[in-house]
Amino acid sequence: MKVTEIKVYLLEKRLTSSMCISRGGFTIRNHAIVEVHTDEGISGLGEAVGSAQLAKATIDQHLGRLAYGLDPRNIEEVRKKLLDSQVYFERMGSTVCGASAIEMACWDIKAKALGVPLYELLGGLSRDRIEAYASNVYWEEDLSAMARCAEEILEKGIKAVKAHIGFKGPELDRERVRVLREAIGAETKLMIDLNAGYTYTQALKACELWAPYNLYWLEEPLSPFHSERLHELKEHTEIPLALGENEFRTFGFKRLFDLQAVDIAMPDIGRVGGIQETKNVCTLAEAYGVEVSPHNYSSGVLLAATLHLMASTPYSMLLEFDASENAIYQEFFVESLEIRDGVVTIPKQPGLGVTLSKEVMQYQVK
Repeated sequence: MKVTEIKVYLLEKRLTSSMCISRGGFTIRNHAIVEVHTDEGISGLGEAVGSAQLAKATIDQHLGRLAYGLDPRNIEEVRKKLLDSQVYFERMGSTVCGASAIEMACWDIKAKALGVPLYELLGGLSRDRIEAYASNVYWEEDLSAMARCAEEILEKGIKAVKAHIGFKGPELDRERVRVLREAIGAETKLMIDLNAGYTYTQALKACELWAPYNLYWLEEPLSPFHSERLHELKEHTEIPLALGENEFRTFGFKRLFDLQAVDIAMPDIGRVGGIQETKNVCTLAEAYGVEVSPHNYSSGVLLAATLHLMASTPYSMLLEFDASENAIYQEFFVESLEIRDGVVTIPKQPGLGVTLSKEVMQYQVK
């Protein structure tokens, strides 16, 4: 079996509301979906996370040419060719994101060719259902609107909520943490994501002011450029620190673990280097005693890949899930994804269990 063609589809969905985070906001979500074709008529899907336009450019103009003629079932050869074979290493950025998407699609092809769900090739099914947390509460001027969003998540049966705040300083945003905790109750898991928007001093103050609200974790409190200061922050707070969505390759996570900078590692399959790279990060994290909750905030393709990885990785926990109407989720799945009482059932179809349906392609950028 050989790779004969790689297509990149840009998808775009206008949101029903602005998604405001610490570093600004946006009203449109973009996705780069990769389709790898073979000479045996089997195709697979993958997704590059980051800049959709840059990922498409690097695949169309560079990575796609490297992948032509490779056997997609030979995952390590694909990884070597796309991630490690160049004279000048592309250690980070859109090149690694593009390679992640192609590798993901190759796993999809391999599992389809064998007629098995992907998790069977990643270690087998260690569990068929995974607890989810909703990640779609965003900063708003109106505190009651944020509380209503959190309450609507609970009404859907999800029992863990993550909010993106930090648009203003820790003193002002303390009210948002308070309101959210009151809205969801004392027993519901509450995570706060700062999206790398605070300075060290601001993050230190936030940890002090927000500690009484029993946060399950504080995510990306600092810029990835300042990760060497995370250990200092950990020494001054009992709030667990989660991060990793902006990190690349296993080597990047080893640096974080050596710095003792992270309690919950969050590799993103569509950015870190692909499915095998994420599996490697999970194994490394276990060796360091660090928990793993993969970052997963894009389309149904990344969601499917994350589900299969977590299903075969027993020491990973909590699936990130967009419970809003803003994600292109169900449109991708061959069979509708089942989520009940905050628990998501693993797809059982061959491969990832996703396809480019007519419903998906209505979002294609022409």
